[in-house]
Amino acid sequence: MVSREWPALIRIPMVVFMSVIGIGWITLPVQADSGGTCQAAYGLPPSSIPDWLMPAEQNKDLTTTNRYDFLSKKLLSAGLVDGSTCPGYGLNPDGSANGCGLELTSDQVNNWQNQFNLAILADSQTNDVPPKVVKAVIAVESQFWPAGNRSKGEVGMGQMTENGADLVLRWRPGYYQSICRQTFGEKGCDSAYPFLDASTQRLLQGMVLKEIDATNVNSPGGIDLNKANQAINVLTETLNASCLQSTRIIEIATGKSPAAIMSYEDYWRFVLANYHAGVGCMYQALRKTGNPNNWNSIAGNFSSGCASGAEYIRRIEEQIKP
Repeated sequence: MVSREWPALIRIPMVVFMSVIGIGWITLPVQADSGGTCQAAYGLPPSSIPDWLMPAEQNKDLTTTNRYDFLSKKLLSAGLVDGSTCPGYGLNPDGSANGCGLELTSDQVNNWQNQFNLAILADSQTNDVPPKVVKAVIAVESQFWPAGNRSKGEVGMGQMTENGADLVLRWRPGYYQSICRQTFGEKGCDSAYPFLDASTQRLLQGMVLKEIDATNVNSPGGIDLNKANQAINVLTETLNASCLQSTRIIEIATGKSPAAIMSYEDYWRFVLANYHAGVGCMYQALRKTGNPNNWNSIAGNFSSGCASGAEYIRRIEEQIKP
């Protein structure tokens, strides 16, 4: 989904806002060495790491057998599962899967949600993010159906928006360079992303969304699985970007590093909520919280327009539970 609540930013002083989003000369200088970008952005090596935040080397089994009603609906409506033995071809009048359709698609739903495990593991290892987190984000955002949602402007496995594309381009300069060179060639990308004019930034945001949109009418079910796997790599890059931006938000709002005020688990909850709700929501919640030393205290101070941030974390954790 990524950073949808940007209207909230208008209430943040411009100097603070420019610092939070990461204008080139003040972006956080974090290297992805031991433990990766997100552990480094946390501020200290975490004293303990729970199973759901373990790196790919310790979390190789990502097999899940969860029920996903939206995925069942898509498999039926795309013709990837033949629903002719069910009333309404397995679909209710409103397009949702009926009981027969859910039962008919159960095996294929299991196969579909696990066919991306190897890509999740590989990209999580490359970008040093926890693979269980990556799979949970995909489950909550898209239920593993990677086509674009044109009505909402959301694309790919992580249902990225233009604001999400801005996030990854702004905070992951290596990824920015790869997209920029695809678009303008080797000599057209001397300027850092924050210093580009708004129209060029929007063009590059569109290129990111195009890169991860798996919609393809010529592929089985209208889904290009190669693009779906490519979207996973971009999602892991974007989670790293959210770690960097989240640390900057916390430093500006509190004057402290994340490690000084919250556990590593709560830091990751903050990072994921930032991915979902956006920098404006997270900054305001921090400022309203008298002692922002745990996730619950922060989540309890979301404004009404940002309240989905707390629900988002509940849904993520629901996916991670054994």
